[in-house]
Amino acid sequence: MKKPIVLSIVFAALVFAQVVFAQNPQGQQMQSIKGVVKYNKAPVASEVLKVKLPRPVERQLSNGIKLLAVESHRVPSISLRITIPSGDLRDPAGLPGVSDATAALIRLGTKTRSSKEIAETLADLGASLTVGSGEGEGTISLSALTENFDAALAVLTDVLMNPAFPQDELDKWKTRQRASLEQNKAQPGFLANDRLFKVLYGADARQYTHPTLDSLNKMTRDNIVEHYKTYYVPSGEWAGIAGDITPGDAVAKLNKALGAWKGGPVARVSLPLPAPIAEKKVYLIARPNSVQTYLAIANHAIDRNSPDYIECQVMNRVLGSGPSSRLFRIIREEKGYTYGVGSGFTATRYLNHFIASTSVRTDVTEPALGELLTQFGDIRNRAVPADELADAKSAIVASFVLGLESSQSVLGRWMEQRQYGLPEDYWDTFAQKVMAVTAEDVGRVAKKYVPLDNVQIVAVGDAAKIGDLLKKFGPVEEISPESN
Repeated sequence: MKKPIVLSIVFAALVFAQVVFAQNPQGQQMQSIKGVVKYNKAPVASEVLKVKLPRPVERQLSNGIKLLAVESHRVPSISLRITIPSGDLRDPAGLPGVSDATAALIRLGTKTRSSKEIAETLADLGASLTVGSGEGEGTISLSALTENFDAALAVLTDVLMNPAFPQDELDKWKTRQRASLEQNKAQPGFLANDRLFKVLYGADARQYTHPTLDSLNKMTRDNIVEHYKTYYVPSGEWAGIAGDITPGDAVAKLNKALGAWKGGPVARVSLPLPAPIAEKKVYLIARPNSVQTYLAIANHAIDRNSPDYIECQVMNRVLGSGPSSRLFRIIREEKGYTYGVGSGFTATRYLNHFIASTSVRTDVTEPALGELLTQFGDIRNRAVPADELADAKSAIVASFVLGLESSQSVLGRWMEQRQYGLPEDYWDTFAQKVMAVTAEDVGRVAKKYVPLDNVQIVAVGDAAKIGDLLKKFGPVEEISPESN
């Protein structure tokens, strides 16, 4: 008998979460919240704090892949995600972008199907097949209606095991990448992010966020084929399947389709997480006649396994995440310096930094940057008021609970738990731990991880107008977009 996923969530919490999300639907222009009265009448009920995620069924496939299966028959669709030991940090020295190229080209032709035929088959099936390259791993994702899953899985198998990597497709991909790099020179956010990663991770391959012109010129099809042969292997990695399928059927289908796909083991990339940079510095990327200044303020902070992770999420919800955060309310709503501003942590196995960013009018560069740092100091040195802290925690819990309505989201939580070796009850106790965060906790992690005396500031703007004023915030190094 098929059993639906049952979550112990009270109706009031779902209503609250839906209201929170309805106020800013994805893709809709953010509206002003100036003048909004907060009545604080939507607390998180105690029952929500007892939520338990449905446990996945764990199996091992014949080729060594460890499979997590989350069964749910609410919707007639199935989603599959396979991790592989590919990723940007596997790129050969001096050739950033090889992993990206491999992920892009593997879908563009097999020994029996052209790129067009693959695309048309997937479209006819209403299926989605994506291959992506992250930092230390790659992902292969497939989604299809239940009735079309077997046919879609056959396409994935062909793509994964029989890629042709056509030379003409590589040539076209490199041409597109060169054009993209040229266009991105005009994007302040791209320039700032590019420089920031060189500042934070300049000692190793983490400094590269994209292929370079030099690597595109040197990259060959042989590089792609070698990367594929070495890293597109199961290697004992995790896979997850969610939706309208039983664990037994999932194992049978995947063993049949992927049983011949073997390889590994491949050692995990091992890189130290850098400590915070000690001295403050400003990096000015000259953009003559720019009417705006793009600002990014950062330094190293936590990784995903930090014991302060949950406290940092609550602290940042107060500081810079969402339309009720201080940075948004003060810098956008009260001061009118910008249309958008925010902050957050990038916390993975390989990246560990905190960043706040915004784009402001050139004439308010100095007061806007000053206000950002003022808010950094305030969250560090003044206790968060009880109502502000309660709102932040409620919003995090509501978002978490609403996400559990999707079997794919539940699977994603368990994949994350396995990937980082989190405790087995991590998600069962997540809401309780969020609600237990105190004002003292917020102040403690803010002092530890929100930079102030050691800020690394990247500014992209008109150097003739902002160069001197930036010296008030630290030693300035001016950089041309070309050298960046």
